[in-house]
Amino acid sequence: MTRDLSALSWKWFAMGAFTAALALVVFAMVGTKKGVVFFYWGKYTDYLRRRMRALHLFRPAEPIAGVQLMSILFCSGLGAFGRLPFWCVAVVAIAIGPAVVLERRTRKRIAELDAQAGSFALTLANALKATPAIGNALDHVAHLMDGAIAQEFQLALKETRLGRSLDEALQTVVTRARSPKLATVLVSLLIGRQVGGNLIKTLETTAATLRELERLEGVLRQRTAEGRMQLWAMGIAPFALCFAAWRLDHRYFEPLMTNGITGYVCVGGAMITYCGSLIAARRIISVDL
Repeated sequence: MTRDLSALSWKWFAMGAFTAALALVVFAMVGTKKGVVFFYWGKYTDYLRRRMRALHLFRPAEPIAGVQLMSILFCSGLGAFGRLPFWCVAVVAIAIGPAVVLERRTRKRIAELDAQAGSFALTLANALKATPAIGNALDHVAHLMDGAIAQEFQLALKETRLGRSLDEALQTVVTRARSPKLATVLVSLLIGRQVGGNLIKTLETTAATLRELERLEGVLRQRTAEGRMQLWAMGIAPFALCFAAWRLDHRYFEPLMTNGITGYVCVGGAMITYCGSLIAARRIISVDL
């Protein structure tokens, strides 16, 4: 009897110690703003804020992250009770959804800025013929053009009115826009301002260079279009053939799953070679000027 009471006491003592340790871990993670949860929460919201600022979306990032967290907990709860099939897929989609959307919008904006860079350089050169002041010329171009490039330079001009120098504002545009062609125009403009020279001629030469680069890129896309279509066919064909074979005979792939480790090694090797072939084909057709 005494031995049973002693064992029971030790059992409750161990449970109490485990509960106290778990409470301390939870407090260390959530109880203070220096905890792990708050640390990664801050990093994630800062990431969203930077990406939205680059897209000129000046909104708080915390509501987006909060909706994500609540949606992930809700889907996880439904999955735990068997109410939501493929709940893991839903959780992953919710977790990476905002980042994927922001990345796609960023690429679209960079493509728009690249397309407007040549016309911006030529318009700025024409504006400098009318007014020698670079600030006034940029103000005229920012109001004359539209789209993403107008947003970037309107924001840069607002920064100069708040005390930032024009060179610093243009360097900020290069960092924020992440457009290679617009960066080429602005770097040539900044170098011309620092070392002197004919800015109008420099901008006109840069605009002509960008037009020729766009022509060469169009020719390159035309030449590699067939290769891209073949790459898509390579990516889709194995899955289509496997699905067709499974539809014809549901036991077609059963030997791979019933022969022990050999079948899994074959499947793994096939997936590795498949992914390697796609990566190699992608690098072959990705010709960069």
